[in-house]
Amino acid sequence: MLTILNTRIATLLLCLVCLLAISAGQAFGDDEQVWAALRQGGMVVLLRHTHVDMREGIGHLAPGNCAEELNLSTRGVEQAKRIGEAFRARGIAVGEVRTSPYCRCIDTGTLAFGRATPVEYLMPPGVLSESQAKSNQERVLQDVQDHHSSSNLVMITHDLNISNIVLEPSIAMGDFFVLRPNGTDFDVIGKIRIGDK
Repeated sequence: MLTILNTRIATLLLCLVCLLAISAGQAFGDDEQVWAALRQGGMVVLLRHTHVDMREGIGHLAPGNCAEELNLSTRGVEQAKRIGEAFRARGIAVGEVRTSPYCRCIDTGTLAFGRATPVEYLMPPGVLSESQAKSNQERVLQDVQDHHSSSNLVMITHDLNISNIVLEPSIAMGDFFVLRPNGTDFDVIGKIRIGDK
């Protein structure tokens, strides 16, 4: 009886290991599909700024004064550099880099892509009136739909801005989604996470 039970447990564990291996292979395959789409160009990248050390009261800080803002951690600086390296290593053409006016977003763009153009409509919705936040989201959606270029548009912003568009509840710092405009809407090609080394 004990031998039969041990055999079943071993079989279940083997099945679990196989499923995890298949999942890992599928995730890698999905990443390659996303990178391939970026190589074709014409995509929109929605990137959450890279790592910061969270603290209380950050939602009340106005952008423009980096000394008082929540800035990239050492980990976030390295993460932004790795994102840029990943794009360059794969020959991904990057056109405009638009960012929220918060320093953590501007710095992510500058470190990753060598440039950043701050725009008010990429500010986090939590610091805006409901009507302004709605108007900003509509502007982002319009920019995504209107993007027609051989290069990729990068928009660096905050978690809520991205989750409201791609309808994913949690966006980790440094994660980015790749969208393909299709005229009247867009398709979400996938998500890339460039973690710590």
